[in-house]
Parts: sequence; structure tokens; C-alpha cells
Amino acid sequence: MSNQASNYQLFSTDILVLWRSQNVSYIKVEELSVVNGVTFFELIPDSELLDEGGIDTLYPIDSEDVEDMIVFNRHIKFVVHDIYLDED
Repeated sequence: MSNQASNYQLFSTDILVLWRSQNVSYIKVEELSVVNGVTFFELIPDSELLDEGGIDTLYPIDSEDVEDMIVFNRHIKFVVHDIYLDED
């Protein structure tokens, strides 16, 4: 993830507010990588959930689970790729 780190931001209240203003309905969570004991999960707004049998999960944007992703955890980081942060 270190080579890609500049393309990602930690999930934050600002991102959540932006997505709500853009009428995002749900967020897909995909495991991205594990680096030095920290598991990184990528958050993807309004993505389709593919039935791959993997560990991808969808959460409604207004769920407590999504708000909990903002809370600091030293072993888990929720990140958002810059392409999902356009303010159009």
C-alpha cells in the first residue's frame, strides 16, 4: 500500500458529509492490504456488491457502522481513493 498511499485518504467526517451531500446510498468495504499489522479497508461509495464469496460488505451511508469507521483504531484503517472524492 505504501506506493499507493498518496492516492488514498483516511476516511473522515468530512468525507462522510461530502458523500451524504452527493446522495450516496451505501458504502462497499473491501479489504485492501495488510501492512505492519495494520489492515487497510477501501471504502467505495455506491458500488455494486459482486457475489464473489469474498469479504466485501455493504453498509447504508447512515448506519452507525459507517460512523464507527471514522473512530481511530491502530489495527484497522478505512481509506478512500481520491477518485471517490470529486465534488461534482
